Amino acid sequence: MNHCGTADSTRMPLPPYRAVLAVDAENFSGNSDRGYQTLGQEIPRVLEQSFRRSGLDAVWKDPRFPRHSGDGFVIGMEPQYLPSLIHPFLETLQEELRRLQPRLASQDRALRLRLRASIDVGPLPDTGGRSHIDAMGEAMVQVHRLLDASEVRAELKASDPDTTLLAAIVSRRVYEDAVLSGFCGVHPSRFRPVHVSIPAKNFAAEGYLHIPTPSIVGAAAEPAAPDREPDPPASRSEAAPPNAAGTPNQFTNHGGAENIVQAGTVDGGIRFRKDHGR
Repeated sequence: MNHCGTADSTRMPLPPYRAVLAVDAENFSGNSDRGYQTLGQEIPRVLEQSFRRSGLDAVWKDPRFPRHSGDGFVIGMEPQYLPSLIHPFLETLQEELRRLQPRLASQDRALRLRLRASIDVGPLPDTGGRSHIDAMGEAMVQVHRLLDASEVRAELKASDPDTTLLAAIVSRRVYEDAVLSGFCGVHPSRFRPVHVSIPAKNFAAEGYLHIPTPSIVGAAAEPAAPDREPDPPASRSEAAPPNAAGTPNQFTNHGGAENIVQAGTVDGGIRFRKDHGR
């Protein structure tokens, strides 16, 4: 199939490459109206703090096609920031979500902000908001499909909700360009390949899961072994003899037998040996 069109098609310049981050809140619809508003306000705040603490303040100050959907957020940036967007940004975002939790719990003990995140990169129109086609392209479509993948949702569901607050997935292009290349500084073993398939959207792609702080739901420390009860005192018949079985008690006497005093229980015979050399 010729994706470039026919020979006489009008040529167009390739749009600039942009890295794209998308996040979405877990179980957002399970909150009250007040919970919607609180989480909706906190999502951009926690992102802003994470960008600044990760040395990406320039990205937040000059974002490409930012969009706040209430339960999520999308932001584009120059591709040069892609390695830092993986590390340290994802770890920092996990930490910011952890720091946020006590404040959410003070309002509602059941209120919690856990995020799914996806990252992709590709050619996307970017006129700085002067055109309605800004950000329209495969990278923007794919970053949302990866975000909705059941594999990412399952990672949060199978983890401790008080420990793992972020589950991320990156596209194959991001994995190859930023992870395998070594630029992001995170070992490839921290990523798990998954095949994402969404038949209803006619979508299938390879993605790579990354969980900054992994955990297992319901996991607890292995209980310590109970202190061993002391063995009951052995009966006389079970007690081990003071000497090896069949070995008689031996004494060396330098004198007469009348000088020997044997105390205690004697098992086996007593054999006297008299030294004649002294």
